[in-house]
Amino acid sequence: MTDTQIRAAIRSGWPFFGVTSRGEVLARYLPGGPVFSWKKNQMMPTPLQGSDLLWWLQAADEDDHPGSAET
Repeated sequence: MTDTQIRAAIRSGWPFFGVTSRGEVLARYLPGGPVFSWKKNQMMPTPLQGSDLLWWLQAADEDDHPGSAET
């Protein structure tokens, strides 16, 4: 899944499984259930949900752009 597809799946509330462009694994197993992320060899519920999780993904994308660090 692309980052855009993952964001759409998070918004929809339906189950999904995907890897972000940063290599982070995110999944939802039940409709309307929490979003899980892969940490320490297990899927852990993320403390961020809905629009907070979308904001977190957006911020992560912005951190990846070259030239964002001050010189």
